[in-house]
Amino acid sequence: MPLTYPDPFLEIRVDHLNLPLPVQGLCAGYDGGTWRSSQLADHLFNWLPYAALNQEHQLSFGPANFLELLKLAAAHIYHTKKTSTRGELGELLFHLICVLHYGTVPVVCKLILKTSSNDTVKGFDGVHLVPLDDDFELWLGESKFYKDGKGAIKEAVASIEQHIAPTFLKTEKAMLIGHVAEDIPHRDQVIKLFKSQTSSDKLIEKSVFPILIAYESKSVADFKSLCQGYISSLTSEIESLRSHFTDRASGIRLRFRLIFVPMGKKQDVIKSFDQKLVPFL
Repeated sequence: MPLTYPDPFLEIRVDHLNLPLPVQGLCAGYDGGTWRSSQLADHLFNWLPYAALNQEHQLSFGPANFLELLKLAAAHIYHTKKTSTRGELGELLFHLICVLHYGTVPVVCKLILKTSSNDTVKGFDGVHLVPLDDDFELWLGESKFYKDGKGAIKEAVASIEQHIAPTFLKTEKAMLIGHVAEDIPHRDQVIKLFKSQTSSDKLIEKSVFPILIAYESKSVADFKSLCQGYISSLTSEIESLRSHFTDRASGIRLRFRLIFVPMGKKQDVIKSFDQKLVPFL
């Protein structure tokens, strides 16, 4: 039985997939002159069961058990009050954007693998598959939910450099191999890539590395509604961030895809999300 996902909320405002380094910008837009922070938090919360529950629980989600399963999903986010330093919202955002906007199939939902609610996700923030006729790509993603876009890029590049190191990939593959869902397309081939006998070079060759950067945007702050001026400003802003990424990652030979999510105040999103999450903890 296929899953029915929530409707899309973010809309693509910048779309340059034909560049050597593909880049897209998705934003929440405005409502009554205010950037839609609480609505974005609603969207993130709606996706909580799809990113923090295994497939069996997702398929069984319904009126009879929704409260129980929401509590279970919430336990995979955080209990700490120090939410300004947490990355789970970025991981949720990465998960839903890949599924809704790029048609990926989640191979492993990393939030499910957290050993405690205040643990942090280890390794790649998202592991997805993109079917390609008789073939596939693996998407090994990084997500950063920051105030500063350039600071987020710096940390994302550092994470990628760490995660493609042979010793790290060996550990990551060992962790992933036992969690590939039964109905994943090309499952046998995916599992083979995760086996210790398979060179990590083959995994990298088969993979695209999407980088999601959610950041506080000057363009968002400078406008109060969607207009051509906003689109032009945002396009220039994202182009500048793309160039910054290119400089930072110039020595890394991987297939990257950049996804930017410009925000108003990051803390407003966190506050609204926490208000929805706390009753389920």
